[in-house]
Amino acid sequence: MTGLRTVEGPGFRIRYTNEQGYLRAHAFGGTDSQAVSIAMWRALGDECRAVGADRLLILEELKESVDTAEIAPIIDAMEQAGLARVRIAFVELLDDIEGSEYGEILCRERGIVIRTFSDEAAARRWLMYGD
Repeated sequence: MTGLRTVEGPGFRIRYTNEQGYLRAHAFGGTDSQAVSIAMWRALGDECRAVGADRLLILEELKESVDTAEIAPIIDAMEQAGLARVRIAFVELLDDIEGSEYGEILCRERGIVIRTFSDEAAARRWLMYGD
């Protein structure tokens, strides 16, 4: 583990750690909304490009959740941020696993390789080794 740092976003913080073979990002300290999610995914895309990461483990620990009707623009932001070139393991630390799984389906329809988890160890295994 190297490169631990925390950055402030609009309505959240992200703690980045460069792990062996992937970038680990823990989003916390805020309340989720469409605007927060869009900003978060843009920041994650920027960081992946900056460090050359093609694998991302994101742990989301934000209060509330985004309504399913608001998810499409978030997926658009993910695509625009270049995240279609990154394998993403998304760990929902709070209680919005259903919404996250719906977002996963929409991402996969657009060619974004992502999978939703509630456990970091399982997410890491999938990220590094696949199904």
